[in-house]
Amino acid sequence: MALNTPNLKLVKPEITDKIDVSIANFAQNADKIDAATKQLQDKTASLQSSLDKTKQDVSNLQSSLDKTNKDVTSLQGSLNTTNKNVATNKSEIASNKNNVAKNSNDIKQINQELGKVQADITALNTRVGKLDTSIKANKTSIDAFETRLDAIEERLTALETPPEGEA
Repeated sequence: MALNTPNLKLVKPEITDKIDVSIANFAQNADKIDAATKQLQDKTASLQSSLDKTKQDVSNLQSSLDKTNKDVTSLQGSLNTTNKNVATNKSEIASNKNNVAKNSNDIKQINQELGKVQADITALNTRVGKLDTSIKANKTSIDAFETRLDAIEERLTALETPPEGEA
């Protein structure tokens, strides 16, 4: 009795088989080989189609990757610029903190000096008030002196002028 191959189950004739059986087995085997070949061709065509699609997908991915790499390069440049700006800003913030501290001390000193100036202004206003009072008193005294001088002048004029008819 004939044996079968493990994969395609082809009939392997035995040496004791008759020729007509071997020819029939050959025909059966040819049909199986043809069917298996057809399946392989169909699978190959399907795989070729899938391979072509995969190649196109890989090409599209490569284009996307190239664009992404350009974007990454651009972003890296922007990031480097941003990092430099951050470093500059940190330095300027530190400098500004020092300036704020100095300005704060200056403001405290100015406020103290303003307090002294305000006290001086108050003292000057008090003195101005006293001077105003003294000026008014002096004016009153001067007016009184002028009145007295006018009276003395009149008396002197009267003393210097001889009476009528005596000259």
